[in-house]
Amino acid sequence: MQAFHRFQLSTAAIRRLLLPVPTKLKNYLLITLVIVFSIGLDQFTKNLAREHLKYSGTVSIVGDVFVLVYAENDGAFLGMGSNIPQPYKTVVLTIFPVLLTLFALGYLILEKNLTLGEMICIASVIGGGMSNLYDRILHQGTVTDFMNFGIGPWLRTGILNTADLSITLGAVALVWLQMYRNKKDPKSI
Repeated sequence: MQAFHRFQLSTAAIRRLLLPVPTKLKNYLLITLVIVFSIGLDQFTKNLAREHLKYSGTVSIVGDVFVLVYAENDGAFLGMGSNIPQPYKTVVLTIFPVLLTLFALGYLILEKNLTLGEMICIASVIGGGMSNLYDRILHQGTVTDFMNFGIGPWLRTGILNTADLSITLGAVALVWLQMYRNKKDPKSI
């Protein structure tokens, strides 16, 4: 009889484990997954670039539409700020982004009116930013860039990485979602 009683207790414990996960916890798990995925993908692709592109020159993947080329960027997105003198460069390219990332993370956790899509977009921006910060700290102030998109020589992006794409796509999608939300509900402006 005692064994049966123990079985009932363990069955009850299992039932508690199978209860739906609270939405807030699901959201935190999703945010964490998006951030970890952004960082992991970026670091994986940067390591591949360091290993395979550093000494191989330019590699055209789809004609000249998508080109792989290794670059160590000591500036911000697309090399902006690379001419800033030290110690201002450290403040602008390391300390300021750390503060922005912490602010975005706090906003993501504390803001109650975000949609799931907005949360994913902000998490994508945070993940990309954290990965570039990690790269900058680990590689003496530089970030590895390796992708270039464009058509011909006249319409091209700068050289960038997957963290830059994560930041850019997350930010653009967030703006689009905000515009869509405001169009549906003008009171939310």
